[in-house]
Amino acid sequence: MIARLATTLTGILLMIYGLIAAFSPLPLGAPLVILGLIMIAAANPAARPFILALRRRWRWFDFLVRKAARHSPKRYHETFEETDPANHPAPQPAHSQAPAKKDG
Repeated sequence: MIARLATTLTGILLMIYGLIAAFSPLPLGAPLVILGLIMIAAANPAARPFILALRRRWRWFDFLVRKAARHSPKRYHETFEETDPANHPAPQPAHSQAPAKKDG
């Protein structure tokens, strides 16, 4: 329990620092935000669908996550795989088509 809390807090701090670093001339903001999100997802399985949705919506974000996955510790690889859009097909929207009206 304490490890999950520490991992979550570290992830939040990395995200905050990454958002601040995004405005610096060095490109360190995005990797820190991604690492923070993955740490939160590793500690809290409820956050994984949120990250999966972000990776589906923004291809650039998915590209950065894939790049970070190559250089991350082995213990986070399961989290990267669980949030990979290629492993989870997007849900198909339910089309509620009304029956066609007949003239006459």
